[in-house]
Amino acid sequence: MFDICIIGGGVAGLMLAHSLPSSMSIAILTKEDPFTSNTALAQGGIAASLATYDSPSRHAVDTMLATANHAHSERVDILVQEGKMLVEKLMSQGLPYDTTTNGNPNLGQEAAHTQRRILHAGGDQTGKMLMQYLLKQTQEKVTRLPFHAVLQLQINEGRCTGVIVSDEHGHRHFIQARHVILATGGIGQLYSQTSNSSVATGDGLSLAYHAGAILEDLEFVQFHPTIFTLNGKSCGLISEAVRGEGAFLVNQDGERVMQDVHPLLELAPRDIVARVIEWHWQKGDPVFLDARHIYRFDQKFPSIYANCMSHGVNPVQDLLPVRPGAHFHMGGVQTNDVGETSVSQLYAIGEVASTGVHGANRLASNSLLEGLVFAQRLAKRLQEKVTPQGFKHSIQVYSKLMNTCHFNVMQLRMTEQVGIIRTGASLHAFVNDFPLHPLNLTDYTNQEIDYIHRYTAGSLIAKSALLRTESRGGHYRHDYPTSCDEWTGKVIEQSIYGVSISTRKIERKETVK
Repeated sequence: MFDICIIGGGVAGLMLAHSLPSSMSIAILTKEDPFTSNTALAQGGIAASLATYDSPSRHAVDTMLATANHAHSERVDILVQEGKMLVEKLMSQGLPYDTTTNGNPNLGQEAAHTQRRILHAGGDQTGKMLMQYLLKQTQEKVTRLPFHAVLQLQINEGRCTGVIVSDEHGHRHFIQARHVILATGGIGQLYSQTSNSSVATGDGLSLAYHAGAILEDLEFVQFHPTIFTLNGKSCGLISEAVRGEGAFLVNQDGERVMQDVHPLLELAPRDIVARVIEWHWQKGDPVFLDARHIYRFDQKFPSIYANCMSHGVNPVQDLLPVRPGAHFHMGGVQTNDVGETSVSQLYAIGEVASTGVHGANRLASNSLLEGLVFAQRLAKRLQEKVTPQGFKHSIQVYSKLMNTCHFNVMQLRMTEQVGIIRTGASLHAFVNDFPLHPLNLTDYTNQEIDYIHRYTAGSLIAKSALLRTESRGGHYRHDYPTSCDEWTGKVIEQSIYGVSISTRKIERKETVK
């Protein structure tokens, strides 16, 4: 038995392991190798009010505005206050970061931030370097189980007592744990166009749903405006930081597409920029990012430069064709402010969780910060609840089952019907054609269970999008194109027990300095 079983090895899972004492037995399960995650692909940075001209209160105001006034105000205060202190602490402990010539943090600008507050490492390699740092910090503390896909959470008398997994050989095992943490990341691979890692399939949402946990805000999906796109294929993310350094969007005639749309132009909230670009593409007018004037592009954005060059496009000389793709999920498994879900001994952190801090539209670079902050908060909570017992090898082996399924049709339907621009008719069609399936390990192969998890996550997102009859943040309904006062602060909750609507606290108290 493990004290702690963490499903997922991105920033949230690793930060949790880093924050827990070595006396605890900790397992980290990853579907692929330990470095495969959305964190490793993160080109942006960590948002924190580190500069003397900035403050947590300014960061909080920017967050609330970007989230379409749907974020949980008290959780936002936790994020920006504790985030600033935590990032400063990690920097002092050796977390790598870019500096100016005088040694101060070289802070960048990103969309909807009123201050330069984005901490980077290696230019556009922040996520990669953060992963390397946390992997090194945890290498002696955890048992790593790569190529272990979780098929089902074990629930006994309302408590989560472990997980059933499929290993690299397709064998099923039961891994017992006192506390199970979902840190599975996002849902990007449910869509045909995405910036996400191959492991971001929404399985954490399905695992939690079938375990009886409450999920919320599932309709809010953020589509990154600038996915490098060639011949209709996603070829990698072009970070918002490129627009923060002055790159602008043009159509095939060289006209600025954001000129008369929003006062912040290319640095408007992501949902607005993404819809404008998608509208142009749908009417046969492709959109390009012009970054040719950015000084030392190859040094500021080495990963992006190398990726573009590998596809035969030179950012210093050529326009970069871009189109929106699924990027971040604001909704997820409902948690309190220390990562606890509605199921005893089951927790969620990172993108799979819904802490409420991202509201209807995540503020750029708040995601890595959230993973760090709420992982640390959960670590403190677990230390209050767990008495370390030491590790006993308790893994039960199940029968081997293998098969193959194809997911392309569902991905295309998600993109077309539950994507950037939605309608009641398209959402109805998806929900009717992709009904929820029960999760029964006896009846399905491992690959079929993976398909059921994707099915479940997609269907739950579509159901929430159908219920919210307004447009807000990352959720845009063509048949309900404006925000509605009746929906302000309202949260759609789903579980195996049904659907309900609750009210979130969105008014901020001016207590943050």
